[in-house]
Amino acid sequence: MLVIPFVILAQNADSSRVKINKDFMYDLGIKIEPARESAPLKGIGVANPSLVHVQNQIDSLSLAFSQFFDKTKIQMQTLRRIVDSLEVENQRLKHQVFRSPYAALGNPRVIYSKKEGERFFQKGNNAYLAKNYPIAVDYFVKCIDSDLPGAQIGDAYFWIGNCYIHLKDEYLALEYLKKVMEYPLCENLDDALFLSAVTYRKIGNKEMATTFLKRLLRRFPEGQMAKLADLELKRLGTMD
Repeated sequence: MLVIPFVILAQNADSSRVKINKDFMYDLGIKIEPARESAPLKGIGVANPSLVHVQNQIDSLSLAFSQFFDKTKIQMQTLRRIVDSLEVENQRLKHQVFRSPYAALGNPRVIYSKKEGERFFQKGNNAYLAKNYPIAVDYFVKCIDSDLPGAQIGDAYFWIGNCYIHLKDEYLALEYLKKVMEYPLCENLDDALFLSAVTYRKIGNKEMATTFLKRLLRRFPEGQMAKLADLELKRLGTMD
């Protein structure tokens, strides 16, 4: 409603003595309302069909993007929970003593011929030199199950133990290194004794490390590993 102020002068019979004393607001009864959207006229006007169509598309895209980002956020949260769970399991396994899946420790079984055993031994050496330790273990295990001479079977046990040391599985490595002692003609017997001692020292078993070093010195007093064994014993003597 529009209200317009007017000044109305009130007069008495004697106008010469009349003073203006008030202003009056006079209501003309006129209403002014906001302009409403007019109907489109031949594609022209406030409600232009093209603009409405574009706006509808923008609204649809905005809704689609919103739903997509919400769904992606949920998926990312799920993946994060899975990654965190795997990390926890990984940390748990790092501190757990378990048998490596690459090979099982067991008694030799003659499954392969001597010729096949020699071929597996060479393949195992090649894999070891290439630092492909799991594959090397598989080949050396086949050597153990072949008709190779006992000395070479002992070598296969030694290299399997060596592989497991590289694979950070010291406990299983020790199990295979101990098997080398059953083959006194094995060329790597002194190395197996020394490596066993070093591995025991690494896992904190000073007593077993000392035992294997002394066994090495008794068995090979003039061998190439004797000097290293003496140095290792002195090192153990300085340990608390």
